[in-house]
Amino acid sequence: MSVIGPAQPPDPAPPGDGRRARGLLLLALLLAGGAGAWWWHGQQQAQRRAEEARIQTPLPRRVAALGRVEPLDGVVKLSVPASLANDPVRQILVEEGAQVSKGQPLAILESAESLQRSVEQAEAAIAVAVRKLASQDAVIEKNRAQLQQAEVELRRYEQLLRDGATSAELVDRRRTILSTAQANLDEAQAERQTLVAEVEQRRADLAKDRSELAKATIRAPFGGTVFKIYAHAGDKVGDDGILDIGDSSRMGVIAEVYQTDRPAIALGQTATISADGFPSGSMRGEVVEVARQVSRQTVFTGEAGENLDRRVVEVKIGLGPQANAIASYINYLQVNVLFDPLTPELKRQQAERKRRLIEERSRGASGNPTRPALAP
Repeated sequence: MSVIGPAQPPDPAPPGDGRRARGLLLLALLLAGGAGAWWWHGQQQAQRRAEEARIQTPLPRRVAALGRVEPLDGVVKLSVPASLANDPVRQILVEEGAQVSKGQPLAILESAESLQRSVEQAEAAIAVAVRKLASQDAVIEKNRAQLQQAEVELRRYEQLLRDGATSAELVDRRRTILSTAQANLDEAQAERQTLVAEVEQRRADLAKDRSELAKATIRAPFGGTVFKIYAHAGDKVGDDGILDIGDSSRMGVIAEVYQTDRPAIALGQTATISADGFPSGSMRGEVVEVARQVSRQTVFTGEAGENLDRRVVEVKIGLGPQANAIASYINYLQVNVLFDPLTPELKRQQAERKRRLIEERSRGASGNPTRPALAP
């Protein structure tokens, strides 16, 4: 019979095995820490390289310009016709801000009354000339009848002379009567031609007087808005004219872009327009036209030392419906324009337009070899 004694504890690990385990753990920790440090260093290096690349790569340049709010079709200064240059204003028929239609009377000049009298006198003169012409026609008909009667009498007397029933003296007298009747008819017809010319002259005078009378009433050349009135009743019209009128349904901004910035502007490019006069402070627009001529700058900041003789290109910027409604009340307001950078598509379109322009100019030059092709 076997006797089972108490369980014996396991043999303790040799001292060398514990030290080896701790060494492996420490080595694993060191390797993990080194890998983490290496990863963190790599991240820092990548961030540093990205930051350096961002700094070295400049942001797309945005062109800035000064501009003014104005109808895209421009503003027309209505003045006095050259033939009435010294004529003062008698009456202004509209107010600033008024919407007018094409042909609507806007102002009347002082000479309108006297020109109206001239028209009435010319009409009366025509009536007199026409009556004289009608009377002369009656005289011609009378002379023509007398001529016909004289011809009949002459033929009758010539027959009597052949029959021996009258004398040659009486036949000669009938010939004289016929000649006198013919002369009277010719004179009456000649006088009629003079009267016809007089009627035509009177009618020409009437047309001229009516034309001058029409000039004395200044009318709207197109439908639009009266922006500014410069002359009032009793004033002689100066260099500013009588008033400014423009089509407020197509308002926009005329930006004056420095000639060196012209390559960065293209049709369809968007821009931000800002000014203190806008309720929202700014609004958006799109380039609809770029001038082909360089001109002198007309809009200035007013800062000391500003170059007042810069050469610029006018760029027309169309506005949306809401912005257009706002702009129609602030014509000529000075604004700041910031153009968005050109997109790749706009650059492509710009290059295509330039290529077509060069081809057109080249074809035109080939058709006229004595004239060099113009630069686009």
